[in-house]
Amino acid sequence: MAGLETLYEGLGFFYEPLFMRRAMVALFLLSLAVSGAGVLAVSRRLAFFPDAIGHSSLAGLALGLLVGLDPKVATLLFGLVLGLMIVFLAKRIKLSADVSLALVFSGAVALGLALVSRDPVASGGLARWFMGDVLTTSDQEIAAILALDLVAALVFLLFYNQLILSAVFPAGAYGRVFLDYLFGAFLAAVSILAVQAVGALLATALLVTPAATARALAVTGRAFFWLALTFSLVAGQLGLWISYQPGVNASAGATIVLTGLVFLILASLYRRYRDRPKKVNAN
Repeated sequence: MAGLETLYEGLGFFYEPLFMRRAMVALFLLSLAVSGAGVLAVSRRLAFFPDAIGHSSLAGLALGLLVGLDPKVATLLFGLVLGLMIVFLAKRIKLSADVSLALVFSGAVALGLALVSRDPVASGGLARWFMGDVLTTSDQEIAAILALDLVAALVFLLFYNQLILSAVFPAGAYGRVFLDYLFGAFLAAVSILAVQAVGALLATALLVTPAATARALAVTGRAFFWLALTFSLVAGQLGLWISYQPGVNASAGATIVLTGLVFLILASLYRRYRDRPKKVNAN
């Protein structure tokens, strides 16, 4: 891809290895979609959703490995089905969100383990799936993340305010059923790509931590969104840089999440200091 090659050459100022430049681009693009999706997930009290989708996609991975389908395509499709299923259980069978998540999570993981246990070869791809490795990101994966960014931009422009309102006033939002299914499919797609970047064990933190950090500081809905985007971008790039330092030499995904958690702790401490009762001078 000529456009990416030109971009990689420009990023040579930051990193010499090409895989680091690819990781830098992937994290930047992923942050654009992840931050907004995290804000919506936190606002709708579905912070566990990415974790459920990420771990449940084990079944999609197993199916892809067993039938010879590209695991990334198989898990994305399976994740979309799971996201819609969670919404269906919550809407049609009147189950609470946490019960729907638990049912889909346990059922899909059990299916995945059953499939993998029948084929020892298929289990070979599971370690990378759970741990993740953004340093092995390919140009095709970057193109997929860019496509997700375009979809995310469309969703945010057309439905962001409605999705936020449906979280605050669930009984009065116009077209709420359609919005719920749209949100379920969108968050599932974002979760799967986050899993592919940093692994299933870290995907939830990648989505939720920037939003939680922004929520600790924001005083308006607009600030909530833009602060989440800022923290996601900074934590991703700073964590990647720290992991590359000779004295650290740690997993890039884990370092990124730990960097985000440091920001969350600092933001929480600042909010506690900001909101503490002011002492009144008797004089």
